[in-house]
Amino acid sequence: MSSIISHLQIANAVLCLLLAAHLLAMSAMYPIPKRLLGFNYGLYAHQSIALVAILNGHVSGFVFTRPLVAMLLGPCLYVYFLCVRRPQAQLHYKDSWHFILGIASFVLLSQIKPLRALIDFAILASFIIYTALIAFQIRTGEQALAHLGSHTKSAYRWLLILMLLALINIVLEIAVNLEMQSGVALRDTISLLIASMAFFLINASIMLAALKRSDWLEWMYQFGAQNLPMATPSIAPDIAQQLFQRWEDLVKREQLHKLEFGITLPQAAKKLQVPARQLSNAINHIYGKSFSVYLNDQRIHEAQRLLIDAPEMSIIDVMQESGFSSKSNFNKEFLRVTGLSPSGFREERSKPVTQI
Repeated sequence: MSSIISHLQIANAVLCLLLAAHLLAMSAMYPIPKRLLGFNYGLYAHQSIALVAILNGHVSGFVFTRPLVAMLLGPCLYVYFLCVRRPQAQLHYKDSWHFILGIASFVLLSQIKPLRALIDFAILASFIIYTALIAFQIRTGEQALAHLGSHTKSAYRWLLILMLLALINIVLEIAVNLEMQSGVALRDTISLLIASMAFFLINASIMLAALKRSDWLEWMYQFGAQNLPMATPSIAPDIAQQLFQRWEDLVKREQLHKLEFGITLPQAAKKLQVPARQLSNAINHIYGKSFSVYLNDQRIHEAQRLLIDAPEMSIIDVMQESGFSSKSNFNKEFLRVTGLSPSGFREERSKPVTQI
């Protein structure tokens, strides 16, 4: 059983490292939340690697780092939640106290010999306390994230998923400890096998969602893009018009709305060699909608054309050809623009015209 657990944990470590790299490298107007989440996945990768080493008898290298990192997981996830709740996604100096407290608790327990036996209990207590604090932060539901505009629902769903993962982690941690207290070796615990399988499937699903730019994570790419004032642009109307025209020409020339993994506002601004905020203001002022809505509108216009001009194409093919990677997002955006589903739109346009 230990070899199966080891292989699953290695796979988990690889997935967590890939997710960490993806989140840390991803462009965003407000990058702090995604960086915190990326750092958190880096911590999880360390835990998986340390567990594999322990299962294979290489304990000494991770005796100190594994419990220390475990004490930081709760604070890191909680501070991520705090940042998402703040309109400007900023860190406060007082947030550092969560990390300082976790490190200080570990140092105190590890250096005083009679207290060393309490380290595992302290780790579990940290998980429980911070999961409860996270639940408190989103107790008001989507209202707590109203500043995210159209991304509110997706962000709230994602935060619920993370909180659920934290709860699963607590339950499985308790189950593993109970098995070990009954005399079962760590490598033989059924709970650890179940935990390894569960988190592998979860991490694989999240990785797939990240690659497909699913609704789960899409809001983090555009976090902040819709919070800019529309009525009072920071650039003159004529400059805004010129910049918007350049943007439209660029989209048409390079078919940016059809890129496999999409394009973020900072990436688009870099192509035009202007500040991201200036481009966003120009789109908001001239088009009347945000950067992300503009791109989705172009994708829907393309999908409408394909549904009419290429009746042999399947709905999925139309979705992919027009630049969408998520079926749920495609259906939602198509309904927003046309008031119909893609299949309903095709049926409506294919009806013969009745002559009176």
